[in-house]
Amino acid sequence: MSLPALRRHHLLAYVVASCTLAVVCLNVVPGSSPGAVAVQTAAAGTAVLAVLALFDPAVLKIRRPIPRSARGAFLVCAGVLAIALAAGLATAGLAGAAAGIKPPGSADIALFLILCLLTGVFEEALFRGVLFRSFAESLERAGTCRPLLVAAAASAAIFGILHVSGTAAPPADAVFLVQLAGKPVQAALFGVIMAGVYAQSGNLWLASGAHAAFNALSELPSFATSGQLVETYVTGSPADLAVLLGTIALFVPLAVAALRGLARADRLA
Repeated sequence: MSLPALRRHHLLAYVVASCTLAVVCLNVVPGSSPGAVAVQTAAAGTAVLAVLALFDPAVLKIRRPIPRSARGAFLVCAGVLAIALAAGLATAGLAGAAAGIKPPGSADIALFLILCLLTGVFEEALFRGVLFRSFAESLERAGTCRPLLVAAAASAAIFGILHVSGTAAPPADAVFLVQLAGKPVQAALFGVIMAGVYAQSGNLWLASGAHAAFNALSELPSFATSGQLVETYVTGSPADLAVLLGTIALFVPLAVAALRGLARADRLA
């Protein structure tokens, strides 16, 4: 039995093994410095891409000709990047330049951009290439109504839950609690949007590029002025909360449009 056939017959085992491998690779190098995180993400991304290349190589191909439905995906990506830029500038503007902090050098910025790229590729490969695609196939076989819609919601919910973070946050106050609840909602909405982009275009690389660009545009302005990467999504800062709520509000119409498109589609593009 070929590896793609093995995957088709054992989708659950394929998903569990892929996720387990990703977790193992994320812990291959200890530490939380940008360099260590880059190595961890590169290892995990490489492992998941290797799994896709062996068990589901079609997901890594760029479709030719580009389907007409991909036009909507490109427009959605443009909207996502506009939101990211607005969020990045707002975060940097509200926080202001950190006093006494030396701005990052070109090597630091290059490492930051590499990390954004690695994160985009890894997370899209795992959450859209493995989870969303496998969920959709399994639901189609089960005869589930609107399988792409259900698969997108399920994979986005997992994506959101995994973005819950508060380990380095200040004492629990109203701002903290709203951020704690809001970050997974923002991530889940983003996951729905990326599932729509992938489903419409049939191009995992488009989703990966949009994801990487979103990370870069939303975080680079703040990184350039502070020289520091935020270690947790829950900061206790009212300014950060305002940006978080703003991005959630702006993501809603894009996520709704993605869900409508997924509801109309019977299978992946």
